[in-house]
Amino acid sequence: MSIFSRYLMRETLPLFVAALVALVLLLMLVALLGVLADVLARGVSPALVARYMLFKLPSAIGPGLPLALLFATLLALTRLGQDGEIKAALVLGVSPARFVAPVLTMGLVVSVLAFANNELVVPWSEARAAEAERDILLLSPETVLQEGAFFSDAMGRNIYIGDIAAGGRFSDVIVITPGGSSGPRELITAGSGHAVPDEGVWLLEDIRFQSLRDSTLTLDITAEDAVLPVRGLTSRSSTVADLVYLPLPELLARLRSAGERPMPAEATALHRKFAEPLAATAFALFALAVGLYTFRRGASVGFVAALILTFVYYATWSVTKLLGAQGTLFPLAAGWLPVALYALGGLALLAFSWRR
Repeated sequence: MSIFSRYLMRETLPLFVAALVALVLLLMLVALLGVLADVLARGVSPALVARYMLFKLPSAIGPGLPLALLFATLLALTRLGQDGEIKAALVLGVSPARFVAPVLTMGLVVSVLAFANNELVVPWSEARAAEAERDILLLSPETVLQEGAFFSDAMGRNIYIGDIAAGGRFSDVIVITPGGSSGPRELITAGSGHAVPDEGVWLLEDIRFQSLRDSTLTLDITAEDAVLPVRGLTSRSSTVADLVYLPLPELLARLRSAGERPMPAEATALHRKFAEPLAATAFALFALAVGLYTFRRGASVGFVAALILTFVYYATWSVTKLLGAQGTLFPLAAGWLPVALYALGGLALLAFSWRR
């Protein structure tokens, strides 16, 4: 590696580390806000909260790695152009191609690290984080029930209370056990019931129990009464774990088992598994192109502009993955569109700068 390549990396890596720390802290804060209401309401110990946050760290590092590289390379190359170092390097005979090798090398290394983290570490850590979240929910079986609202419990079931009467009795109860993309797995309806907080159960009456498989009814029975264990009830909707966190073999097995039946969420997650780590390489190319283009034009990309360019990817990525999971956008487009925008933009700017 040439002296110039090592110098370029030394200028970029400190900014990359600083940006990664800032982004990871921001993403960790978002994860904490997801359980903050339960933490405050249940008096959770700091040790349990720290365990939950520790296990959420790898999932924050995954998207943080490419975004940090985009931010760092934009600032580093802009600073070199503003201080005349790019001009000095070109005057001394350094070819523009010498800028490409170190920047793309950093992009490829970060892509490999991001893919390894997402595939090997994140599935394990997300499972442990889910266990810690269940422990938080199980600290208290009591809640202030509200009629006409959905709740979720520590077992992941969605519970609806239609009406609450005096004396702690309620009616029009619906209990739904989610089954992922295939639809509900179990459905329980009850005409009435009341809670026994000391035992953490509900006594339900006039029961109908339905079991489903792939949205097909397989069992339908009725009963006069039943005991329903309810622990860790919380008045927030249950969230489905991101399918991109599934190991690749498990995700492929889901898609194969579906046959001809469309599974947009799983298909989108499969494309995202490869597109999101490769975003780091696309970002490196884009930042290099922007740096050379602004140098040629005598312009500069400041701190705010770098933040905006970083945020644009995050916003596009958030929207396209949601549209893809819902089937509104083709999975291929949903997975690769945010990365393709930066890669194509970088190639266009690089070609223009190279001709000049």
